[in-house]
Amino acid sequence: MNKIRLHSVEAPSAGARPPLFALRCNYDYSGKYALHGRAVERAALSALFFADRVLLIPRSRNGIRIAEALAPRLGLLPDAAAPGALRLPLDPAAPLASRLQRLLDIPACFDADSRFGLYGFFCYELIHAKLGLDAGLLGVFHLPERLSEDGAAIDLLLDPADAGGETWPLALGPLLDAEDFAAGSGLPYERMYAIASRRIADGGLRSVNPSYAIQRPCARDGYQIHQNLLARNPAPYNLYFDGGDFQLAGSSPAMFLRLRDGRLSTSPICGTVARGRGEAEDQAQVEKLLASDKDRFELEECVKADMLAKEASCEDIRVDVEREVERFANVFHTSASVSARLKPGKTLADAICDHLWPATVVGTPIDAAARLLAAHENRRWYAGAFGYLCAGEAELGTMIRTALLADGKATTRVGSTLSAHSSPQLERSELEAKASLILGVL
Repeated sequence: MNKIRLHSVEAPSAGARPPLFALRCNYDYSGKYALHGRAVERAALSALFFADRVLLIPRSRNGIRIAEALAPRLGLLPDAAAPGALRLPLDPAAPLASRLQRLLDIPACFDADSRFGLYGFFCYELIHAKLGLDAGLLGVFHLPERLSEDGAAIDLLLDPADAGGETWPLALGPLLDAEDFAAGSGLPYERMYAIASRRIADGGLRSVNPSYAIQRPCARDGYQIHQNLLARNPAPYNLYFDGGDFQLAGSSPAMFLRLRDGRLSTSPICGTVARGRGEAEDQAQVEKLLASDKDRFELEECVKADMLAKEASCEDIRVDVEREVERFANVFHTSASVSARLKPGKTLADAICDHLWPATVVGTPIDAAARLLAAHENRRWYAGAFGYLCAGEAELGTMIRTALLADGKATTRVGSTLSAHSSPQLERSELEAKASLILGVL
């Protein structure tokens, strides 16, 4: 069956009007990143990824026509839970990589601009689906109708004469458990610290990264917070997502995964110290970070876990940078850079599943730490992956230093890596330093 042709038509950018999705890099401190911005100003379809189905929701006349063209190719069915939506059934017993590939096959049905694809985020519970645990929602994405890159916009249309067609808002909350999705759940941090410390002491884990939620009243708009973060904190993954009745805004320092020119890149980031009050104090803090056995151990653990994750689906695995300091508005981090090439017959879906999740947000060994966290925490959006997946290209950042805005409240989560080198005082200082960025703009 021939691919569905989407025509690219030059379009006016929305300018100051908030988009549905934005990913902007305003960070040039490290050679890994370049100044760049991409946004979805209108969506043709929105896609909700669950363990047993993908729900496709048209957002415009153009989106209805695209969904109708997709239906016979993918075997889409009407979905009674969401009038007007179509369902792509998935086998919940199938390996996660094969289900994820069905999601990635949706943009692959199109003959379109190479930037056409899935724009949104995977939830942390994607790893629960991999481990055979209850998972719920696994991801939320938009397929763009109007896409802008560094200020230049195009419309992606089934009929090139249908420019400027009617579009419809979407409130995702009724399709989710909105309160649970916003805050997640978990034990008090002190309880999790004690549980994790016992597991580390008895040799069951080398490290684990528990988290907890912080909520504040907040009447501010999520896009305003996104713009404030852009002005305040240079970061590679400044993110914004509009879910209709909730918004996400964040400024993440952490890459999850990048695929570009056939090469897969990751950047384990672990080791944290607060910024000082001037250059002299900053330099003293950097020296403290580099001298810390705890922080060196944590980064080395993350690099080992990252390289191990690549062995199943990649070859030519390299550590490109062993350790470097990265500088942000509120903290310094240490990071490494690792790259590889996909093996013949392996796909981006395989690579994503193999890399769930960076050890810095889970712990080591990954599967054992993830099972411990699953017994006590639901994270939902926190520590998932935000970005885009297009033909032959993917850019995904780890969703930390982020807030969800809904119903007059802002929710953020924060975590830190516990190991045999940890102490309650040091962990509390690290948590406060990490939380200060988001709390400072709410």
